[in-house]
Amino acid sequence: MKPTTTMKPYTPLQQTQMSLVFELRHLRQLYTTLPQRLSCRQASTSSPHSNQYPFPTHARPTPHQIFHLPTTATKQDVKSRYYDLVRIHHPDSPHCRHLDSSIRHAQFQSIRSAYDYLMGRGFSPSGSYDPAFSELDRIRRAQEAHRRARARRREAEFADGFGKKREWEASADDRWKDRMIFFTGVACLFIGIGPGIWSSTQYYEQVHTAASANLAQARSEAREYGTERRQEIRRRVKENQQNQDQGRLSTEPNDFEDRT
Repeated sequence: MKPTTTMKPYTPLQQTQMSLVFELRHLRQLYTTLPQRLSCRQASTSSPHSNQYPFPTHARPTPHQIFHLPTTATKQDVKSRYYDLVRIHHPDSPHCRHLDSSIRHAQFQSIRSAYDYLMGRGFSPSGSYDPAFSELDRIRRAQEAHRRARARRREAEFADGFGKKREWEASADDRWKDRMIFFTGVACLFIGIGPGIWSSTQYYEQVHTAASANLAQARSEAREYGTERRQEIRRRVKENQQNQDQGRLSTEPNDFEDRT
């Protein structure tokens, strides 16, 4: 006799994740099979209880038994039969409304998992194929991988002691790079500022030279204009004196005549 293997009980978190996975797949299937479900509802008035491909009644059916196909069936045959099974065994289909809701969802999930296997997407081809167990194993493996990755991260973080963080230490090569970066920055600073300083110095020298030249010109013009102005004033004073002298000379004979 083969030793019987007992499965490890699932935690509430795993059960919640399983239910979420089933619900998400169910919603995705509802969206992808909307045209088939509409045609199924239209055909339900003529044959509400016809079921050409019933779900196997024995325990743990194989994917080919669920699809009522031989082992030599092609992927095109599987896809065509999958549409028929979705139309019949979908939880919202009128063909399976006489079954309990949990049974309808379990059968549809088995059909979906069998379709994934027949299309080459995973799961074991052995006779003990069980979609629910396969899905649980997949979730368990993902959780274990996540726990191992988290443990590795924590081990790397606290490798030098609890709560102690690694400090970065600059090597000789890094210090050489820092010096090169510093000197390069200083050189770029001088290259950028040097032309500005040189041009500003030249500009101030030119302004000073121009101001000195203008001041010298103004002084020269002032001296020239001052000399001319003084000469003009002297000329006018001299003319006034001459006019006054001539006026006295012209009035003196008249006074003499009057006295005589």
